Amino acid sequence: MRKPLRRSLRTMSRNPELSALVSALTGTWMGQGKGGYPTIQPFTYREETTVSARGDHPDLQYEQRTWRQTAAGEVVSHWETGFLRLSSDHTASMINAQSGRAETMIGTWEHHDGEWHIELASTAYAGDDRVANSTRALKLDDVSLTYEMQMETNAIDAMGVHLSADLSKQS
Repeated sequence: MRKPLRRSLRTMSRNPELSALVSALTGTWMGQGKGGYPTIQPFTYREETTVSARGDHPDLQYEQRTWRQTAAGEVVSHWETGFLRLSSDHTASMINAQSGRAETMIGTWEHHDGEWHIELASTAYAGDDRVANSTRALKLDDVSLTYEMQMETNAIDAMGVHLSADLSKQS
């Protein structure tokens, strides 16, 4: 079972495009976002996301924390942690845990017009039977990261934007 891991690590270290994407993603990102959905009131939030890489493992680990803006001030809103695997064949997979829920996603990554694009779609969602489907689309360069998260629930039978944010890489 160790051979596939070693092969994956060698492939990652030899693929300059994948190495450049990992380098662009790694670090701390901060910024503002907005959320909403037909079943909830629109809101704004502050976000901090940290992405870490290890040279001896193909997965990137990330932690996302958000604070919602309310009339009474800022309150803790969301905390998510997970792993993102980017493969040299331009596939991507994510596993995350968030406030009693867990999600697995698969998708692709590519580089064009000076930006990295990562698109993921849920394959399984556990711990919250309200969510039927979700997608995440990320765009980044060396200094900015934007994303949009769409979802479909058992109350709304169509994909709709739930979250979007603009983040800047911190030095």
